[in-house]
Amino acid sequence: MNRIKTFFQGLIKNVWFGIHTSFLASKFYFSMKMIILISTTVVPLVNIWLWKEVLNGIASYRANGQRLPLYLGIYLILQMSVYLLSQFGDYVNERYSDEVVFYIETVMMEKTSRMDLSFFDSAKMGDKVRHARSNFGILTETTWTVFEILSSLINVILTLVIVCAYEWWIGLVTFVLLIPYILYNKKRSEIKLKMEKEQLRDKRKIDYFCDVFFNNDVQFEMKLNDISSYFKSKYQAVWKKLFDVNRREDIRYHLINSLVMIMNVTGELLVLVVSIFHVINQKIGIGDLQYNLSMVSRLRSQSQELIKNVNNFLNNNTRLIELQEFLDIVPETEKSGNCIPSACPEIEFSNVSFRYPNTEQYVLKNCSFCIKPHEKVGLIGLNGAGKSTIIKLIFRFYDVEEGCIRLDGVDLREYDIYAVRRTFSVLFQDYVTYCLPLREIIALSDFGSRFDDKKLKRACDISGASDIIQGWEQGFDSILGRYYADNGKDLSGGQWQLLGLARAYFKDSEYMVLDEPSAALDPISEDRIFNQMYHLSEGRSLITISHRLSNTTLADRILVIGDGHIVEEGSHDTLLKQNGMYAHLFHLQADKYL
Repeated sequence: MNRIKTFFQGLIKNVWFGIHTSFLASKFYFSMKMIILISTTVVPLVNIWLWKEVLNGIASYRANGQRLPLYLGIYLILQMSVYLLSQFGDYVNERYSDEVVFYIETVMMEKTSRMDLSFFDSAKMGDKVRHARSNFGILTETTWTVFEILSSLINVILTLVIVCAYEWWIGLVTFVLLIPYILYNKKRSEIKLKMEKEQLRDKRKIDYFCDVFFNNDVQFEMKLNDISSYFKSKYQAVWKKLFDVNRREDIRYHLINSLVMIMNVTGELLVLVVSIFHVINQKIGIGDLQYNLSMVSRLRSQSQELIKNVNNFLNNNTRLIELQEFLDIVPETEKSGNCIPSACPEIEFSNVSFRYPNTEQYVLKNCSFCIKPHEKVGLIGLNGAGKSTIIKLIFRFYDVEEGCIRLDGVDLREYDIYAVRRTFSVLFQDYVTYCLPLREIIALSDFGSRFDDKKLKRACDISGASDIIQGWEQGFDSILGRYYADNGKDLSGGQWQLLGLARAYFKDSEYMVLDEPSAALDPISEDRIFNQMYHLSEGRSLITISHRLSNTTLADRILVIGDGHIVEEGSHDTLLKQNGMYAHLFHLQADKYL
């Protein structure tokens, strides 16, 4: 009993969610749809009755001819109105769907932009994102399905009442013959829902292989290694598995559904034979015959439409729940907080331990260190030591599990998250490229200044990106990338990296963080960038992460990370004298050049 109650409570909640959200997305077209829905429900029933009167009037023109023109005129007007409503309804549906999709996509973009990175690291949460993205169109479909259910239900009730009042046995016969159809479609809906859940993993495989096959970055390796046939065979195998299962179920459905439809047609034939018999015996007129057949046909079609819409709603209900769950998620780190008191705060890690979501191994364990204002610090360590993780924790992409991170002696979590991130200019090694005008790409770090060409030029000069754009006819308005722009500029990985540096400089923050900034640069560009970087960061704080230890020699202090904590710290000369991990790594690289 409790399960049934919970189920219906969930249904009511989802119905309200769909209707309310759709109304917020498009109030005007939502109202128009309601008006059209009511009109298209009532008018056909009136037309069936009018046509009966018209046919009876024709058959007995001399006796009832005076009303024939009136009924015929009203019938034609209503028929025309139904046609016009249908055309207008199609237009309204298109506009309504567009506005709802736009609204939901906008809401999802806003929601996604405020999510913690930990949310996306979870496979389960990743599924939520994918499902929500694929299901936002379900909202319009489900909302309209609710209206269709109401329309069909009203139609069925009104038609059944009218039929039973006119000829009770017709309504009874039709209703009884619909029972097998109702029961089978209920079972069919349960089977389809179960199959969708079971096939979810295989569908994800198909999407993955398609994405891999049509990924421009992957095509290079496919052609190089001649492995396109391998991925094609993987896709075909999964697709064939799904096809075979669905084909068997579809065959069974159509066979059983055909038998049910034969039963319904048999019922209509029974009504036809009895009605003809009554016409012959002059108990009813020819219009009544047409009326009986039309009402039976309408009762059957509306009942089937009702069942179909209910099944569609139940099938979509799960997807609607997924969309609603995603929109209801409250980002853990999104809390209002204090502004940072200084533009260049002191950063302190106190016994910080952290592991990524859904992993058991700690990346950082009891890690403690301090970065003073205006200090140049280099983070050194082997791959996976936790260097980039430290940066991500400072930006609150993740929150620590144990210990505390402080800015100017205050717990990082007490500050407004966006105030924290505005304090830093940053370039990660995984630099993201965008198909946008050059000025917007550089100014993403300080978008309000995107039309300040002097500031843009300075950032390009400092980063070394000026040589790239020299001679470009459109200058800073040039489109980079060819994702949607045929005339977009193609750049190498190193050139994109220089633009990433320009973006970091453009923000002009007191704190600059560079995570492997020279990963794609040639030695000459690398040396130039690091010399400029240390020179221009006078009076500012600088945190660098680099596997090339020659780049850290200018740092005020070097932090060496190993086993999840700081194992050494000091200047370049001090660490060389200690002859520890840093000295070993430095000499290992230096020997390659000797």
